[in-house]
Amino acid sequence: MAENIQSDKMMGESGASNSNAISQSETTESNIIKKRKKRSIVWDHFTEIITSEGSTKAKCDYCFIEYYFKTKDGTSTLLSHMFKCPKRPAIVDKKQSNLGFQSVPGGCQGDIAVVTWKFDQEECRKALCRMVIVDELPFSFVEKEGFRDFMKVAKPYFRIPSRSTVTRDCFDLFNEEK
Repeated sequence: MAENIQSDKMMGESGASNSNAISQSETTESNIIKKRKKRSIVWDHFTEIITSEGSTKAKCDYCFIEYYFKTKDGTSTLLSHMFKCPKRPAIVDKKQSNLGFQSVPGGCQGDIAVVTWKFDQEECRKALCRMVIVDELPFSFVEKEGFRDFMKVAKPYFRIPSRSTVTRDCFDLFNEEK
């Protein structure tokens, strides 16, 4: 019986040395693992940065805002910024000319001409301020569900400002007119 215990100790010691050899070879293999090719479209618009602490960041190529991200969590934050980035060329293209219909001044009733127009966020905000002032609407009108639903259908490009922004715009419009 004493012989069995002694042989188990020897097996255990030799087994331990083998497991250390295996773990050392695994660590050297894990250091050699190839990096995967990035498949997300966000990497066409972002640059990956590794900070001094070892964490990873992604930097927008257009507005240079940095975001922390983890590969396991995905790139959804980067994707949402990419679609909203004001300096991204694809969004600037939304200002291209569109066709619109306009009544002909001095023409017969019902005469309509096709004209070009461009979407302009600032002009829409000024028109919204004029509407709030002329119709004596509360500033919170822009945060109501019905108005937001209407604007999604009427002009999906228009980013609806908050009520505090509308208040500030109305005061600015007042100072301009004054």
